Amino acid sequence: MVRRIYLFFHLVRNLVDYPLRQLFHWRRNGLRLKNESKETLFNDLKEPDSSQAQAAAQRLLETYHLDSLYSNSTQDNYRENLYYLDMLESSLNTGLPHLPPKITAADIGPSHWFYVKALYAALKWWQFPQGREVTLFGFERDAYRVYSDLYSRYDHALAHSNHLLDVTYIPHGFEPQPNSFDIITQLFPFIFLSDHLEWGLPLSLFNPAALLASVWVSLKPGGLLIIANQGKQEHEEQTELLRRVNIPGKASYLFNSLFYRYDQPRYITIACKENE
Repeated sequence: MVRRIYLFFHLVRNLVDYPLRQLFHWRRNGLRLKNESKETLFNDLKEPDSSQAQAAAQRLLETYHLDSLYSNSTQDNYRENLYYLDMLESSLNTGLPHLPPKITAADIGPSHWFYVKALYAALKWWQFPQGREVTLFGFERDAYRVYSDLYSRYDHALAHSNHLLDVTYIPHGFEPQPNSFDIITQLFPFIFLSDHLEWGLPLSLFNPAALLASVWVSLKPGGLLIIANQGKQEHEEQTELLRRVNIPGKASYLFNSLFYRYDQPRYITIACKENE
């Protein structure tokens, strides 16, 4: 009963708050990201995990050219990017034999895109030492949510994606774009209505099956869809959604990383669109 009242409160509140955010489009200039030393990045881990995490981080730093991120990020943000890069590298290793030298990618629901440098690095440098040409779009339907520092989600996303070539943060929801993208990522999408409401979105916008169908039609033949979920229940519901919209999964697995240990296990699902 208490839970129902709680969700009803969010449902009603979102009917007011969300349209106001879309009306006023709050933005501010001047946001600068803080940098912190990475010397104690894995001090919370015991041996041998600490040494193994440090070695893995060094490999990712060198392979994916993370020097700029290393020098312009907090410890938490750098470690989060390492986690996402580890996850994306695992997904690409599982899902594709190769990527072409020029690709277009979409990331759906990136919030403030704190992991964009990891995503961009994975697309640019994975199995391609000379660096491929990447065009990346992030589609966020609630881009004007204001954080406690009085900067919007949009402001934070632009700060995180600063200096990345051909990277665009788009402040609206994803719409079908047939045969447009080589890779589409959905990293922890809202699968359950309760999460959707708690994160400030109106009931009318909740349709994860329709979004999946839009994603699938937007992939090029041979394109890859990467989905990350948290928790077994969410992963199982994601699998059912894919079945419902006739998207054949290529691989599905539990993902573990040295960089973070979460209470809720993380799962990766990969689908590859057949060449026509």
